[in-house]
Amino acid sequence: MQAHAVCRSKQLKEQLEVQDLEAQSLAGAEPAVMQPMEEPLSNDDDPTVKQALGIADPSPRTADLEDVQLRARIRGGYSQDKFYVEILDKPLEHPRFIIEQKLIYMMSPAGVKV
Repeated sequence: MQAHAVCRSKQLKEQLEVQDLEAQSLAGAEPAVMQPMEEPLSNDDDPTVKQALGIADPSPRTADLEDVQLRARIRGGYSQDKFYVEILDKPLEHPRFIIEQKLIYMMSPAGVKV
């Protein structure tokens, strides 16, 4: 007859995960105090997240497409991208795109060239 060894395991103590520790620390935190906005927004305003948070926005970044060097670099980049090569090779198969002065523009759903 074989002797059977009895193995007893002791109960494992569950370790807390990072999110459990964070939840415990937040449970005792005081609620955040919201500062009133200096100037209430009208219904006509459609602020960006930066504007809503009061973050200063530098002047918008726009490209000057009158810059001859910029236009040349854009045109040169088309040959390195299969997506644009396809549009240039078969423009009639891509009605949402317009080619003007060898630059590719996309027509938005509203009919605006972008």
